[in-house]
Amino acid sequence: MSQSQPVKLTYREKRRLDQAELRRKFPNAKRRGPTRGKKYASRNQRNHEEKIKICFMDELRRVVGEKADEFICDCSKWVKEFCPLNSWNWAKMDSVAQDRLYAKIKGKYDLPERVDDVDVTEVLKLQCSMLYRNWRFRLKESHFRGKSKAQASSSRPTNIDREQWEWLVYEYWGSEKQEEISKVNTINKLNQIETPANGSRSTARFFYDLINELPTQVTQDSEETFEPGEIQEDPLYVRLFEKTKRHKPNGESNGWEPNAEKNYQELKKLHQTQMEKHGEDTLTVKAAYTEVLKPKSGYVKGLGPGARTTTRGRSEAQNNELNVKFSAEIQMLKNDAAVREASLVGQIDTLKKSNEELRASNDQLKASNEELKTSISQMSIDAVEREKKLREDVKKMLEEMRMGF
Repeated sequence: MSQSQPVKLTYREKRRLDQAELRRKFPNAKRRGPTRGKKYASRNQRNHEEKIKICFMDELRRVVGEKADEFICDCSKWVKEFCPLNSWNWAKMDSVAQDRLYAKIKGKYDLPERVDDVDVTEVLKLQCSMLYRNWRFRLKESHFRGKSKAQASSSRPTNIDREQWEWLVYEYWGSEKQEEISKVNTINKLNQIETPANGSRSTARFFYDLINELPTQVTQDSEETFEPGEIQEDPLYVRLFEKTKRHKPNGESNGWEPNAEKNYQELKKLHQTQMEKHGEDTLTVKAAYTEVLKPKSGYVKGLGPGARTTTRGRSEAQNNELNVKFSAEIQMLKNDAAVREASLVGQIDTLKKSNEELRASNDQLKASNEELKTSISQMSIDAVEREKKLREDVKKMLEEMRMGF
């Protein structure tokens, strides 16, 4: 009689068993709880009129930078404040609640108008929808899984509305359709052969840090020689994949899962091919991931749901959107040019009239000057004649006086 083969557990199944064993051995051990962002909640903003500037990574449509933690904590808090739990999904969420949520976010944070050629509201939808799903998932894990509907109903958190909680328990989580979906999702999750090593940080945050980190310096003890200014290191897409997929090495493993290590080697081969063909590697992270990992469900694998692929339909839609945008800008420029032209024509007409008035005034001044010259000349002639006559009269009078003596 042949012995039965041992059941081969997946990585996540092993991890769950290990965590259960640790909880059994150390029931009172302190463990990390959910992120609550208390330091941001207790921090008073000095100037309420000055908004906090937020940076987004266009390629991944995710928030990055030093204010990312505060932004995510605030969004998580406001999602719980404005968004009801009795909604089938984020797409069917009450539009009024969504508008209030986005207005609250834009009231505190200085956001760009567009991210990756889409309106920033679409990026906020992506971020808030993930926070909403995570919130409901944590509630289900803590208060529903492994319990009857009656037990789950009685274990309602105090900060959750009773009507919304009853809807979640009986109409959403407890429905046959949702239970089937949950089973399929659990099986798919356990069958994953490649798991992220990000921890609580997003891939976009690692991406941003790698872009902004200082280049690796070559020490004097290095045996390799490099050209001046040349730095020998893996391209960004190789370093990012290693950062987000390689787990902490231990005695039994180098930290790589089989499928992840295979993809890692494929990325390194892609880099080598680029160097041999072109002498340099100009591939972007998105292009390299698309080449090796292949797109999935409309987004680039390994970069999260924000990294959208450039499909034909999306490309045409973006081109149409850009055409509309450029047409509007061109029309606006034409209108401005027409207004400026009309203004210039009016100014030219005014200058012409002023010039004509000035020319007429100059002619009048010339005529007056000629009249004045003529008058002065005549006065000079009259003065000479009077002086001559006066001299003759004086001479005649002197002669008469001499004759009298």
